[in-house]
Amino acid sequence: MADRPIRRALIAVYDKSGIVEFARALVDEFGIEIISTGGTAKHLKEHGIPVTLVEEITGFPEMLDGRVKTLHPKIHAAILADRDNPEHMRQLEQHGIQPIDMVVVNLYPFEKTVANQNCTFEQAIEMIDIGGPCMLRAAAKNHKHVLVVPGAYWYERSLELLRCKTSDPPEIVRIRLGAGVFSQTQAYDAGIMNYLIPRSFDEVISKSTPESLTTNLILSWQKYFPFRYGENPHQAAAYYRPNESATTFHSIDSESKQSTSYNNALDFDAALALCAELTREASPLWHRLSAGATKNDQPPHRLMAGATRMVVARVKQPLPSIALFIKHTNACGVGIADDPIDAYRKAYLGDPNAAMGGILAVNFPVTAAFAEVVMDSLQRWGKDAGAGAFFVEVWVAPSFDKDAVEVIRTKKKWGEKVRLLAVGPMDVEPDPNELDYKRIAGGMLVQTRNLVGLNEEQWKVVTKRAPTESEMSDLRLAWLIAKHTKSNAISIVKDGMLIGNGAGQMSRVMSCRIATWLAKENGHANRLAGSVAASDAFFPFRDGPDILMEAGVAAIIQPGGSKRDDETIAACDERGVAMIFTGTRHFKH
Repeated sequence: MADRPIRRALIAVYDKSGIVEFARALVDEFGIEIISTGGTAKHLKEHGIPVTLVEEITGFPEMLDGRVKTLHPKIHAAILADRDNPEHMRQLEQHGIQPIDMVVVNLYPFEKTVANQNCTFEQAIEMIDIGGPCMLRAAAKNHKHVLVVPGAYWYERSLELLRCKTSDPPEIVRIRLGAGVFSQTQAYDAGIMNYLIPRSFDEVISKSTPESLTTNLILSWQKYFPFRYGENPHQAAAYYRPNESATTFHSIDSESKQSTSYNNALDFDAALALCAELTREASPLWHRLSAGATKNDQPPHRLMAGATRMVVARVKQPLPSIALFIKHTNACGVGIADDPIDAYRKAYLGDPNAAMGGILAVNFPVTAAFAEVVMDSLQRWGKDAGAGAFFVEVWVAPSFDKDAVEVIRTKKKWGEKVRLLAVGPMDVEPDPNELDYKRIAGGMLVQTRNLVGLNEEQWKVVTKRAPTESEMSDLRLAWLIAKHTKSNAISIVKDGMLIGNGAGQMSRVMSCRIATWLAKENGHANRLAGSVAASDAFFPFRDGPDILMEAGVAAIIQPGGSKRDDETIAACDERGVAMIFTGTRHFKH
């Protein structure tokens, strides 16, 4: 660095981790003068490091509660001057400005601050850094002459550069640092914009209107870790996440002998989304016959037939256990019960062949006793159900007991490879401000998230017969499963168990055929009688419901809205089948 010596460094950091050691090295090893602002200067002085205050350079005190500190020509000219431009240097000398050769800045933690649910709007505004980004961008623009250090990660690397110990040429390191700054400030601005935009609309503007989406979309995500490959071995892939955001993508242990793949990530995300929504809506999903009700009981919310709206009066119940299997992002088994083992048995036996090599998600902590059951699934139930093998790729749960991990890793050979993902409580409400993204040729599709679940205040019974209470519980479950199933989706449920799921077909009638066929194929023919079915969109003709009713379906839930709704309703009335219109569609492409 002899060709470009660093004589003066400006240090202004919010996060002071490691800054004392770094500043001491600058002073002791290289004799660099430290310029600093109030809080940072005080911190450095307390540790015996000599500091020149910014106000001594500018001749102007900090003001407006610290909002204005470094926004001054004697600071920014000192950073931006091109040392190879004689006119620039003449102007510095004319105004008595000495160059600043290093800028060490980290920004106010805006995203971390607003992530706190107790953060007020006023507190968020005060966490918008102005001077910091200005100094960073100025130094990054003039990286040829100014070494910019945008965070603690770069302290040691900057010292290596000063010590001439970097493997890359100094000019490359400087460019890399400059580029990193613009990436950081872009992400910072994006975080502020994404916080402010949802709050800039009047409450009368619906989240579902195009006006609720910003005109300019700025995305800045950091690579969290790479995958083995993408959807196929010849594709590269990695997991990215927004800066400072929390993530549910983490393992409680690092002992798996198999790394997570891109397809695993898609599937476990689908499993988590469905398991979390079922958990949030758990109370009305599980009708406990053991509580004294019979299958013919009418529900407590008094469903009335003839296109009347439902009056919902839910009674809070203990949280039931939920277990489910996902394959290619679709549910192939879902079970709800009072007992975790019973919930798992239902989920596994829903389609034991599809469960093999799938993603398992449960909404309760995994104990050693429960782990034993899962590891022995094939021996307990699989062989009787015609399954030839069993293993799990990824296992998602709120938490795993230490003894449970030991059982999983040692009980069966496949347990060495299963990825264990502890995601914490699953009843946390989703962020309504998050958006969904899908890439298409030449651009990106952006939409608000589908957060409509059991909006029962909008549901209508449109047939002569209303569903029984037990049917209502199953209809709710089927409806949410269909929401999380690729369109066209038909989900059949009986007694808290998914027994057939028709997913991703080109026609809805084919999804009906597949769902009923799967139920029979997996040994649930006797359960079809009295079962319920959900359709994620309306039936264009009565042929789909006819297939379901011929198989034994006794109640159907769908959005309604077809030109031939009357024909579908009449078909149900002919057979005494109950039907609910939700008024909401749940396409999932």
